[in-house]
Amino acid sequence: MNASTRSVLEAVSVILTGILHLIFVGALNAKALFIAFALAAWTGYIALRVRQDRRLLGFWGFRRDNFRSTFIASSLIAAAGVLVMAVTAMSRGSLPVHWHMLILLLLYPVWGVIQQFLVQALVAGNLTRGSGLSSSPWFVTVVCAVLFGLVHLPDVTLAIGTLLLGLAFTPIYLKWRNLWPLGLYHGWLGVFVYFWVLNRDPWNEVFGTL
Repeated sequence: MNASTRSVLEAVSVILTGILHLIFVGALNAKALFIAFALAAWTGYIALRVRQDRRLLGFWGFRRDNFRSTFIASSLIAAAGVLVMAVTAMSRGSLPVHWHMLILLLLYPVWGVIQQFLVQALVAGNLTRGSGLSSSPWFVTVVCAVLFGLVHLPDVTLAIGTLLLGLAFTPIYLKWRNLWPLGLYHGWLGVFVYFWVLNRDPWNEVFGTL
């Protein structure tokens, strides 16, 4: 299979994953099943491709170099985001803190890394290998942000938040090509969005009330 065909198939697979997210999470209320399926499927794909070519890990962004630069840039964005969310929560009269948050802060980055892999490595990365308008950084950034936001509909607040995250994180990825800090902060920011902005507990939504 040539690189061009593979890029198209990867992009289609990412879109299908987004559609499945809308079906399983939005229509069937089966978030745990979707996350388990997506994690297994995409982890399996990564393992299969890396077995064929180990250089792909670094090419996609699973690398140690550029970690510091990516971490600093994404930390500034994350700090600003947490501050805005904290102010939003306090303006409503409370800043919810629950022990579920600690567990999610440990677990959610795993899912965050996979999501950043899909958006950045497979969508942004494949687009930049093209030519013309479709490969320009601003076009790639807008496309990734819009797709990321659309996947999180029909929750408009979550869709706007993920669109903004895509606008902020995609240029960082295009500059330094390191997924680790982006996935980490994706997970952490997601926890605070759910508890402080949406007033929802994703642990209960996935695993039931404890």
